[in-house]
Amino acid sequence: MMDAILAAIPQTADKIIDLGCNTGWVARQVARAFPDARVVGVDVNPAMIEVAREAARLEASAAEFVCVDGAAMQDVARGADVIICGGSAAFFERPQDVYRAVARCLEPDGLLIDCHYIYDADAPLSLRQEEQEMFGLGWMPNGLCDIAAVYEDAGLTVNKIRRLSRFRFEETAAARLARSILHAVPGMQELVDAMTERRRLIGQLARYRYPYLLVAGSGRPVAAYPPAQREITKALATLDLFSMPIPREPMEVLRGYLPYRFLAYVGDPDAAPGGGRAVDVLARTLQTLGIGPDARVLDIGCFTGLSTIVLARYFSEVTGLDIEEQFVNIASAVGRTLASPACFIVGDGAGTGFPSDHFDAVTMTATLAYTPRPLAMLAEARRVLKPNGLLAEFVYHHHDRRPETEKKIREAVGPDVVLAPLSQRLAMFETAGFELVDLIVVDTGAASPTEQSMLQEYIAHRERLLDGSKTSEDIQEFSELFTHYTGRLSEHVEKPVAYLCLFAKSEARPLE
Repeated sequence: MMDAILAAIPQTADKIIDLGCNTGWVARQVARAFPDARVVGVDVNPAMIEVAREAARLEASAAEFVCVDGAAMQDVARGADVIICGGSAAFFERPQDVYRAVARCLEPDGLLIDCHYIYDADAPLSLRQEEQEMFGLGWMPNGLCDIAAVYEDAGLTVNKIRRLSRFRFEETAAARLARSILHAVPGMQELVDAMTERRRLIGQLARYRYPYLLVAGSGRPVAAYPPAQREITKALATLDLFSMPIPREPMEVLRGYLPYRFLAYVGDPDAAPGGGRAVDVLARTLQTLGIGPDARVLDIGCFTGLSTIVLARYFSEVTGLDIEEQFVNIASAVGRTLASPACFIVGDGAGTGFPSDHFDAVTMTATLAYTPRPLAMLAEARRVLKPNGLLAEFVYHHHDRRPETEKKIREAVGPDVVLAPLSQRLAMFETAGFELVDLIVVDTGAASPTEQSMLQEYIAHRERLLDGSKTSEDIQEFSELFTHYTGRLSEHVEKPVAYLCLFAKSEARPLE
């Protein structure tokens, strides 16, 4: 956990607060790793602060420690670049008050680095009740969706979530140091005994829970990788792949297409959030989480094949599935042109027909945003995944959920789309029997106006060459549709945050 916390702190941080610092171990590690920053540990327990100060003296640590209550904490923490909350919010009946205070104290681009335990479905209720009573916990979130909902209430936006390895309780030098200090302080024997009993319970709980690191901020999150500079020649080269004998739709059919379907028809190079760059990140993230090059991958809702073809560069057996035969025809033609090993089939993501426990990974590129049966599709993904397999999906977090915004997006995407915050999206996956392993922000930058104009001209020219039955008026209308659809959602709609989410099958039986 400590390594993950240190890795999440920006090198430019000047003021770092450890909220609920206990005996100060985290603050001292941070002060050692960031010697130029001011590191302050705060706690309401004077005994803990006394131990923390003595430990800092013995270690010659630059970390400061202050005993304050909730109101005074804001005076100490105001202007912080980073606030570390190592699970201290669980001690409050109203955690939203804690996170609202954090949001007020952070600098505009400041970060909350938060730590929580999420329990397995088979965790004994008696152990959790004992934990609540022994530690005096006021808040025990049932899942990451509960935590994300509290963040959203406080005005914080998630930047990253990562599941860490299960904690293996071991005797540490820090624990021994804290106990030796306590033994030397008069009247502390009761606290020593309490710490011993807590260590026993923590050791039992460790088998039933995963620690999670969450990073959030009060501003719009920054993508986990820098947006690549688009080159129009590369975009046109991609579109050239679609210049082949594929049945073209007449204008009377195209007029009825929803915007996303129209853009997939013409070969939009950014069908996935962030385009091929984001799918590259998806593939590399799967690799870091143990999905090897010989993996069998199912890409549900592949549209015109961009995501499937990119994935096939990383994994040996990749199948793209889409319910639209027209899209599958285009994807297959592109795959043949590129000599891609990817395979494309027509099928329903809610009933693929594949055997159970068949795939090492199932991927979706915002597919759930377009389906009227997201839970059925998730149930099928869970069925075809191997026990240790991973599900990857791009999930949108909509800040702007006004009725007029929802109307605009439904007109563009379809009547089934729901503008939901991240917390509701995570709840849907948890209901379907998945637990989050990793979450990162992805860049969804669109092409520049100049690039869009060039693409418009190129696509219209290509359509004229491919379909001799289209008149000049048809081509003009086709071009106008392309321009209108590519920019339709950019006006008067706050752009949603896009996350790449990786899920594992949980031990819990999914709700029917």
